[in-house]
Amino acid sequence: MILVTGCGPLGAGLVKAMEDQPAKGACDESNPDIPRGFMTYNFEKEQDIRRIVDVEKPKILVLTEEIDNVEYCEENRMDAMYYNTRAQRYFAEAAQNVGARLVLRSSAMVFDGRKPGGMYTEEDHTNPLNVYAETKVMAETAVDRTKDFLVVRLGELYGAYFDNFASHLVESLSMGQNVELATDMYFSPIYLDDAIAAIKELTLNGMTGFYHVAGPERLSHYEFGKKIARAFGFSEDRLVPITMADLKLTVLVPRDTSLSSAKLNALMKVRGVDEGLAAMKTAAAAGKN
Repeated sequence: MILVTGCGPLGAGLVKAMEDQPAKGACDESNPDIPRGFMTYNFEKEQDIRRIVDVEKPKILVLTEEIDNVEYCEENRMDAMYYNTRAQRYFAEAAQNVGARLVLRSSAMVFDGRKPGGMYTEEDHTNPLNVYAETKVMAETAVDRTKDFLVVRLGELYGAYFDNFASHLVESLSMGQNVELATDMYFSPIYLDDAIAAIKELTLNGMTGFYHVAGPERLSHYEFGKKIARAFGFSEDRLVPITMADLKLTVLVPRDTSLSSAKLNALMKVRGVDEGLAAMKTAAAAGKN
């Protein structure tokens, strides 16, 4: 049995994609949107985290639950450290006790964004710039100490019906708003369904170590915005090119979080942004994610 923590788009999607294994979902009892059939636990209690693993005894434990709001993490360091690091370590230790293989969701934010040309590989050194990134690096370290682990660093997820860069932009453009987008901030967007398929592939095939699960392209926020506008039939004139400095960010974030997914591509093909956005548009029209 596979146990997946977290009931966000990624966690819920993984449970659905792997339900034939079978897979079970579990998330924090305080979550306001717990999917039907998901178990709950108290994320704030170490004994409850260990209990659910001890009782279920999964063969594979997939950790997707986290606090990913960068601003919140910066202002609430203790919360971020607990949820994103200590709690993940409790899960990792519990997994070892029952002989479960461990899969951890991580982030491209673990890098400092200063690599010329970006496209970070799994071998590049991490250098976190903010509290959120620091907690993710520490979680990676905790998992790395286990015997059987997989760390998945994700590119920017996008899709219909959940909060993300693309869905927010579509909403703003549909309301006739102009949107400012940085021309000098880069990432590697990946469609949610493709990220789920990749994690499923890596998990079920027993892959270990670090893998980057991201789209094949390095795009600036502005370039991605133009592709979104074209895909959904909006005028690109509504997009206003600016620089990262113009954003006056309150938290230090990497300028370039693009990831090389060459290691993943040796196992499976991930769709590019144009194909992913077409799938997103079709899903939105059909009322699916």
